Amino acid sequence: MASSMACSRSNSIGRPGLMAVLWTDRFRSQAGAGCADSGMACKHSGAWRDQADAPEHRQPGGRKSAVSARPAGSTTAMIDSPPGVCRPHWFRAAVLTAVAYFAAGLLALDGFPLDGGLAGIWPAAGVAVAGVLIAGPLAALGVFAGDFLVELQAGFVPSSALALALGTVVESLVAWLLLTRVRPIDLHLARIRDVTRFIALGAVPAAVLCVASRLFVLAVIGQGGLPTADQSMGLLVGFLGHGLGVMIVAPVILTWYMRHAAPQHVFEFASLLLTAVVLNAGAFTATPIAPGSAPLYAIFAVVLWAALRFGPRETSTVMLVTSGFATWSASSGSGPFLVASQSDALFSLSQFLLVVAATALFLAAAVCERQRYLRRVAESEQAHRTLIEQMAEGVVTLDAHGRLNYVSERFCAILGQARSRLLGLPLTDVVVAGERAALCAALETCTAARDVTREVALQTGAGIPLRVSVAMRRLGDTPRRPAGIMAVVADITERRRAEELAQLHLQQLAHLGRVKSMDEMATAFAHEVAQPLTAITSYAQAAQRFLRAGRAADPALAEALEGAYNEARRASVIVQRIRGFVQDRAAQMVELPVESLIGEALHLSAPEAHQHAVDLHAGACPGDCSVRADLVQIQQVLLNLVRNAIEALAGSAVAQRCVSLNAYAREEGLIEFAVADNGPGIPAENLERIFDPFFTTKSEGAGIGLALCHSIVEAHGGRLWAESLAGSGAVFHFTLKAANHE
Repeated sequence: MASSMACSRSNSIGRPGLMAVLWTDRFRSQAGAGCADSGMACKHSGAWRDQADAPEHRQPGGRKSAVSARPAGSTTAMIDSPPGVCRPHWFRAAVLTAVAYFAAGLLALDGFPLDGGLAGIWPAAGVAVAGVLIAGPLAALGVFAGDFLVELQAGFVPSSALALALGTVVESLVAWLLLTRVRPIDLHLARIRDVTRFIALGAVPAAVLCVASRLFVLAVIGQGGLPTADQSMGLLVGFLGHGLGVMIVAPVILTWYMRHAAPQHVFEFASLLLTAVVLNAGAFTATPIAPGSAPLYAIFAVVLWAALRFGPRETSTVMLVTSGFATWSASSGSGPFLVASQSDALFSLSQFLLVVAATALFLAAAVCERQRYLRRVAESEQAHRTLIEQMAEGVVTLDAHGRLNYVSERFCAILGQARSRLLGLPLTDVVVAGERAALCAALETCTAARDVTREVALQTGAGIPLRVSVAMRRLGDTPRRPAGIMAVVADITERRRAEELAQLHLQQLAHLGRVKSMDEMATAFAHEVAQPLTAITSYAQAAQRFLRAGRAADPALAEALEGAYNEARRASVIVQRIRGFVQDRAAQMVELPVESLIGEALHLSAPEAHQHAVDLHAGACPGDCSVRADLVQIQQVLLNLVRNAIEALAGSAVAQRCVSLNAYAREEGLIEFAVADNGPGIPAENLERIFDPFFTTKSEGAGIGLALCHSIVEAHGGRLWAESLAGSGAVFHFTLKAANHE
């Protein structure tokens, strides 16, 4: 039962995620199958080397890890041990805490005692804080038992010993509350934030409460032994010694408990400990030396060694060795802190150990944070590099001089050249000669705020030019370090082929659409052509009568011939307009005046409008407006929209049928065309579908006219949309880029 309770783990981890699952699975495979009843922690085969980097997990002592977030609105949370570490049973933990506290207390009273049950350093305080943080608040029972026995050994009567033991319990519980509920910490002490909280909320309150409990015993119970006013130095030394006990002993217990696997570099760690022992022996056990002597400062070299090469666990171990030597030497009358009295010596020692301990803990945490940062940067760089290598596009980076300092495998495959041959070359060297100037201009204008895209031809290893699209962006620039440029290179050969094929299909479909329109308008155009032909016939008959009558010199004959000629030209214009509209040819992007586009569209639609008694109105944008487009395709769009409006009016009961074709200049460098009618409008349920292929509301329609118009406008870089209010007509809008904004 005890083993089951000791090794239980909660399944409800705050904010579970994929990485938490992966980490849990990893350490399930490393952890042993169970806990031995006699052990305080599970043994696991893998070393938990990066505890502070672990994802959300739960730590001993009934508290949430500092790296996990509490649920909203919650101030407390029950927490289990982290992966690979089992939380000890409370009774076993209490017994072990009592034994360790009693042993540490006796060692302090025997090795560096002060009056009133105080000591120059009180390691038992560190045992108490570490016990409750690891095993939870029930470990305070062991603290109570151990301190009660220590106070009896120090000469206090049972009532005073009981009061002091209760005060020590309060110390440990306050530390547990502050470090697990108010400001939770990670017990690995591998972050500066955790070390700061540990000292401020663990060591300082413990020292304050120690002095407060002894003042309580003196004032209320009246037991002697507390230093008098003349012995205030002893009281101050006891205060510092209590805090140092927490700062020096608790980190050793916590960090070795959280990472009880052997150090990664065992021989180097053994050398570190041996060096620490030798230096401490030389600095503290030799003939009394001055406080500023070099051997004393040599201890910092060992601390730096431990912090830079290992971590908080090994650094705190070195500090424990140093504090043991230093305190013993001050109590035995040797070393650099031998002054007038023992209290003064221990006070000087406390100041020294306070500086060394704080430096060691903060330095080790800072080194761990830096290592984590560098590791995360390396992991992020590797992830980005892997992502880049898997991209279908090639990726390159350029230095401040435009030379290639990174090329992806895909870019090498696009060029057909080895990476070793490309690195160090200017990007312009792999571009065909005629396009290098354009690429250089693009490189100079690109910024970190937006991409600059150019299409260029690269010279492949086989000597064949390859058309690519290059999207460039500057990585960032500072006055001291001009930044490079990242470029994404995409082979657009297949895309160009697909675009050309789509353009061909669109051209063919547009031609079929125009032929169909002419087929539908054949009757109206036949009537339109018949008018000049009839007039020509009349003029010809009149001329024939003049000639038969011998009136060749009559001016009326010349007028008849002139009239016939004019009507023939009129018929020819009509025929040419129809032939130009239906002919199948490649698109030609030219500059087209808006006014002529509107006029031509109205000319083509006039016969059908006249047939259905529809009035046509036109309005062009003021000034010299023009667009760059294909004449036939844009005429097809305008004619289709106007004819749709005429057909919508043909079946309506509107008294005065009207279609207007207007154009407006917009601020964005666009020309907007609008075809409006006063017909029945478009039902709301059809408005979103009218541009879908094969959607039609006509009984004989194919549903490709508006879809084709939509494709043509989009191919010109514009947009086509419709607006309608039932019963008030419809308006079709489309935009084209103005010629002067190309």
